[in-house]
Amino acid sequence: MADPNVTQSQNVVRGDQAGRDVNKSTTIVNYSFDASQPTPIGLLIEKFRKEQAEDKQFRDIIAKLEHFSKVADGKLSSLSEKLESGGCKSHVEFAEKAKELFAKKLVEFQYSESAQRIHAYLLAEVWSRFHRFVRPLIAEGADIHALNCCVEVHIIQPVQSMLGENDLELYSDEINGMLYFLTGNCHIRWDKC
Repeated sequence: MADPNVTQSQNVVRGDQAGRDVNKSTTIVNYSFDASQPTPIGLLIEKFRKEQAEDKQFRDIIAKLEHFSKVADGKLSSLSEKLESGGCKSHVEFAEKAKELFAKKLVEFQYSESAQRIHAYLLAEVWSRFHRFVRPLIAEGADIHALNCCVEVHIIQPVQSMLGENDLELYSDEINGMLYFLTGNCHIRWDKC
């Protein structure tokens, strides 16, 4: 119990001051880039703008996007079964809707080669970031809140920042949809290994 005779009104603090515990468990990651240097996605977005202006249509699916669109090795099961087996039952409804939104975005831009390349690039980012940041937390048995925070900080926010002016109008629900699109196609697993 705190001593009622102790006051802290005249303290000058240049750091933390607390009557008990100071919790600094929140991690903030800032991603920065040099806007004057063209990035791979920036170059693709410029190409996309040019295709749109010239009304060019593309008839094939690029190999990388086709790779992510096909079911990888693994037991064929529904998205909800995959999430439930990984302890993410609370994500099922959102995941199915987000996956559908992203799938519709793929169809909307299926005739643009550069849009396909942008989608493939972003799917590769989501896949890679999931395996570098989220997968280790799953293996350690992290709770759902920690996983959600990790996804937001290491996947959603960085991918949003890569989009720049966002000509494809990919929003956070569709970026989440990429995560669940990859889950549905067995590229991402939520269960412990």
